[in-house]
Amino acid sequence: MQVTFESKVKDASLYPFFDQVAALYGRVERSLYVDLYVRGLKLKELKQEYILKFGITARQSGAVAVGLKGKVKAARATWDRQERSLKRRIEATEKAVAELEKRFLGPGADKSWIRFLLHQKRRRIRTLQDRLARVEEELKRPAPAICFGGRHLFLAQHHLEENGYASHEAWLEAWRGARSSQFFCLGSKGESGGNQTATLLPDGTLRLRVPNALVGEFGHWVRIPDVRFPHGQDVIDAALASGQAITYRFVRKTKRGGPVWYIKASTERIDVNMVTHRAAGALGADLNPSLVTLGRIDRFGNPVETRQVPLDLRGRRRDQVAATLGDLVADIVEMAKAGAVPIVIERLDFEAKKARLREEGPRMARMLSSFAYHKFYSLILSRAAREGVEVLPVKATFTSVIGDAKFASGYGLSRHTAAAVAIARRGLGFGERLRSRSALPLPARTRGRHVWSDWGRVAQRQRAEKAHCRRPPEESHGRGTPLSSSAPAPRAPGSLSRARPGMV
Repeated sequence: MQVTFESKVKDASLYPFFDQVAALYGRVERSLYVDLYVRGLKLKELKQEYILKFGITARQSGAVAVGLKGKVKAARATWDRQERSLKRRIEATEKAVAELEKRFLGPGADKSWIRFLLHQKRRRIRTLQDRLARVEEELKRPAPAICFGGRHLFLAQHHLEENGYASHEAWLEAWRGARSSQFFCLGSKGESGGNQTATLLPDGTLRLRVPNALVGEFGHWVRIPDVRFPHGQDVIDAALASGQAITYRFVRKTKRGGPVWYIKASTERIDVNMVTHRAAGALGADLNPSLVTLGRIDRFGNPVETRQVPLDLRGRRRDQVAATLGDLVADIVEMAKAGAVPIVIERLDFEAKKARLREEGPRMARMLSSFAYHKFYSLILSRAAREGVEVLPVKATFTSVIGDAKFASGYGLSRHTAAAVAIARRGLGFGERLRSRSALPLPARTRGRHVWSDWGRVAQRQRAEKAHCRRPPEESHGRGTPLSSSAPAPRAPGSLSRARPGMV
C-alpha cells in the first residue's frame, strides 16, 4: 500500500531556489503537453531535445513526463466522472417525471402544481442533456484540455475586483505562482536512497540535484537540512533500509505569514504481520450520514457485540472532518484488534448517491453532501494496514434490506445495526437465504435465480410499506387512523437479545 507523508521545509532561505526550480519544471511540463498530447510526438524523440533546450537531466525529464501523464489521466477521469454523473442525474429526473405524470393522472391531485413541476423537471432534463452532449464531445478529443494554474483562477482576470485583485498585474503574479507551485522528483528502486534526484541522507539532510540550467547560480547540489516526517519517519526509514523507491514532491502552500514549502514523500508501506483472523469472526461497519454502527459476529455468523456512534459532519471544515473521522477510525481498528477480527466495510458508489440528491429533498441533500465516505474509506485502509488489521471490502447490495428482514427483530437490533451485522456476514462469505416470515413465498419460476433477485422483491415490499406509513392519516386508512410501524423499538447501543437457535 502506497503512503505519503509531509514535512515542512524550515529553512526559508531555500524558498527562492524552490521557486525557480518549480518555474522551470512548469515551463517544461506545458511545452511537453503540447508536443505529446496536441502534436502527437513521441517521448523518446523529445527526451534529448528537452534535456538540451531546458537544461535538465534525463531523470528530471522523466519525472516531468510521469507527472504530466498523471495530470492527463486525472483530467480524463474527471470528464468520465462527469459523464456518469450527468447520466445518473438525467435518469433520476426522468424517474421523478414519471412519478409526477402518474400523480397528474390520478384523482384528487393539484393539477396546476403538478403541471408546473413537470414543466420544470422537463426543462432540467433538457439542460442536463445539453451538458452531457458537451462532455461527450470533450471525451472525443485525443487528450483532455488542461488549464495549468486552474480554470477558476484563469477566469478571475475578467472580474478582478470581485476576486480581490487590485490590478491585472496582481492577478498575473498570482497566476504565475499557481503555474509554478510544485515540482516532482521520481524515485526508483535501483537508485541510491530510492531516488537519484533527491536523496535522504542518514543525518536527516535531503540532497537535491539542481537542474543544469540553474547550476551556475546554485551549484550541482542543494542540501535541505533537518528533514523529518513527523507521522511517518519510521516508514521512510524502513523504505531506505530495504532499498525501496521514494518519490518526493515539493509543494508551495500559501499561509497567513506568506508562502511555505513542504516536502511530500511517497513510498510503499512494508507489510506488517496480521493480528486478525477470519476464524474468530468479523466486525461490520455501516457508515451513514449521521450515524456509524458496528456489529461484530462470531465464526458462526451470530452477532455478539454492537455499537452505535453518532456522526455529525455538517458545517465543519475539512480539517475538522478529517480529525473526527480519524478518531472514529482509530476506535474501530482498536475494537477489531481487541477481538482479533477483520473489518468489513461496504464499497459504496457515492457518485450515484450524489446524482440523486436533487430528487431526495433538501434535508437529505444537505446530509449526504457533508458525508465524507471516501475520506473514511482511505483512513480506515491506512490505519488498518499500519496496525495489522485485515479490511474486507464487500458489495453494498441489499445489506440494509437483509439486516432489517433477518436480524433486526430476532436480535432486537436497530435497522442500521442489523445492516452492520449483514455486512460482517457477507465479508465471511455467509449466504443469506430468505425465510418464510421475512419474505413472500417464492414462485417456482424464480427458485433457480440468484438470491439477490429474491431480496429485490423484499426491498420493493419494504419500500411500499414505508411509503404507506409516511402518508398523512387521512390517506392511510380512509378512516383517519394512521398505520403503526411494525418495527421493534431499538435496544440500547451495545446490547443484544439472547440468540435463538436457527435464527441465522
